[in-house]
Amino acid sequence: MRRNFTYKQFLNLLLIRLCLILLIIPTYSIARNVPRQDSELSIVKINDIRYISIHDFADMFRARTFYTEKTKKMVVYLENKAIKITAFNPFIVVDDETYQMTVDTYFNNNEIYVPLTDFTKIIRQVFPDNINFNKRRDQLEITPPQYGNINHIEIKEKANGSLFRIKTSRNFTSADVGLRVRHGWLYVDIYGGIVDSIALARNFPSGIVSRIVPLQISDQIAQLSFKLRGTVLDKQLLLQKPNEILISVHTKQDISDTITNELEQVKKKWLIDKIVIDPGHGGKDPGAIGRGGTYEKDVTLGIALKLKDILREKSDIEVLMTRDDDRFIELKHRTEFANRNEAKLFISIHANSNPSKRIKGVSTYFLGPENTEEAREVALLENSVIKYEKNSKYADLSAENFILSAMAQNIYNTESEDLAAIVQEVISDHCNLIDRGVRQANFYVLWGASMPNILVETAFISNRTEERKLRTSAFQQKIAEALYKSIMKFKKKYEWGI
Repeated sequence: MRRNFTYKQFLNLLLIRLCLILLIIPTYSIARNVPRQDSELSIVKINDIRYISIHDFADMFRARTFYTEKTKKMVVYLENKAIKITAFNPFIVVDDETYQMTVDTYFNNNEIYVPLTDFTKIIRQVFPDNINFNKRRDQLEITPPQYGNINHIEIKEKANGSLFRIKTSRNFTSADVGLRVRHGWLYVDIYGGIVDSIALARNFPSGIVSRIVPLQISDQIAQLSFKLRGTVLDKQLLLQKPNEILISVHTKQDISDTITNELEQVKKKWLIDKIVIDPGHGGKDPGAIGRGGTYEKDVTLGIALKLKDILREKSDIEVLMTRDDDRFIELKHRTEFANRNEAKLFISIHANSNPSKRIKGVSTYFLGPENTEEAREVALLENSVIKYEKNSKYADLSAENFILSAMAQNIYNTESEDLAAIVQEVISDHCNLIDRGVRQANFYVLWGASMPNILVETAFISNRTEERKLRTSAFQQKIAEALYKSIMKFKKKYEWGI
């Protein structure tokens, strides 16, 4: 049975594990490696100072990382914060805050090591106070905090009512949730729920809800009270995915049959019944090339063909491909093809690459200004295909103009981000890949698409382990199956919203 933890609880458990590992490593050890499932923890003692590999530290928490070989800088994405560490440098930057250690970082064989005591002090400042390094005992000490399992509430207004989205850090069943309306209030009782009454209390100047009043009735029951504007005609509990409680509240009367029929005809135009699959690169453009000689263009085509077969076999969705063999397609023609065929989704499939052979995992992008250094590097790599194009329309496109053009597509930005989030979650889980997150980036191949559109970096062809996987038909099939599940999940969610 799978247990569910908050990210902070997960952080605490892994720090405890790190603590136990440190306890069994003798202080005289110069480079003692302790085996774990998918990596090793290295402790290095230099001039009586103990260092820890920042890459191994990130692996302990399955945190996303990005390494730039040119500047010898690593970024660790931990708990929605970016921790930037540079070789031979005593400064650590966490988001916009800079912290100084007493000694420089140590660099050896493309690995950055940080002084354990100084680094732990900084981590303690950035993250909860329950993390401490005991110099006398030479170990990490953990005090588990108490957190609620009801984390966030969103309310979205729709044509015939509203959708209440309650995000949680554990799974609740329909038997755990009670709904009732009384005297203008909607009460949601959650058995086993723990709520922070201060953090979630809110007032709304407009909309169906005017106030949210959270209350911990007992150690077993949390109650969310919503003060409503208007009369509730119907309410329904929806449990569509883990760690989320959805409640549909209808507050408006039915409209006439004539208008309803017209709306139904309009809705059909927005049903996801046709998609375009775009295998990245092709022909004279090989894309990234793995250390074992694997071409990205071959991997992406293999995955795309398998995805096409699955969709045609298991769904009624019409599937079109920008290419179904090894030929070169200019970037602009890919989205033009999708627009011309009035596709409802555009999915571009790629394999990632990084100068550091240790970087691995999956990431999914939607169009927009780069929000991380890694996103910028990946976009530059994927956009380099324009060197193969004649009279490329992107050649004279400045960054500012590109961003303005991308913003013009904002009508599909929310849907693209939702699709990217679903794809990222399903692929990382189904294919057992490190989740490197959903990002924005200026990908030329997504520019101009008149439908929800994403670019999937399935795994790192520059990583020997993932390259070996990517070139196998079995792994390509797993990626294709995950993409199929993601598309169907998004289709269900999107069409339900319509």
